[in-house]
Amino acid sequence: MYKHCVEIELWSETIFVSVAARVSESVVGQTGQNVTLSCTYDFNYYGALAVCWQQGDIPRRGSCNNQLISTDGLKVIERTRASSRYQLLGRLDEGDVSLTILNLTDSDAGRYGCRVKIPGWLNDGKHHFDLTIKTAPQTTTSTLNRETSTETTASHTAGTGAEVRLIFPM
Repeated sequence: MYKHCVEIELWSETIFVSVAARVSESVVGQTGQNVTLSCTYDFNYYGALAVCWQQGDIPRRGSCNNQLISTDGLKVIERTRASSRYQLLGRLDEGDVSLTILNLTDSDAGRYGCRVKIPGWLNDGKHHFDLTIKTAPQTTTSTLNRETSTETTASHTAGTGAEVRLIFPM
């Protein structure tokens, strides 16, 4: 997300307002594979911050609406996990709150948002991703079923003059 500083003068007082531009990142995944949507914050500066992930645009104020998973800053809040396919595999204690979606399906396509709840008025960090899913190429394996049979024949003449044949499959 890109932030721009705007100077506004009100009643002879100058205040600075931070304006966040909505920027989204395009990500392409493949059905059956995993994809990671990267979201980090400066843990050393802020300390542990609550984070939520959702499908769709993150609202300007409040929390995540269509929530997929969230943290209290140090651990995942399990009751918020919409599916076991949503994982936060990064180091939460270093500010890595990247979302990994396991075993992608076509229905996973769409917009995702990460909201880092930074204390203060309208300070939250927001990052959006537009996920496109490509169908994995189908691989077909065909096995030709050729039956090969090699036989070794041994002949032995018994005392009766009859021939006995032994066949050994190879």
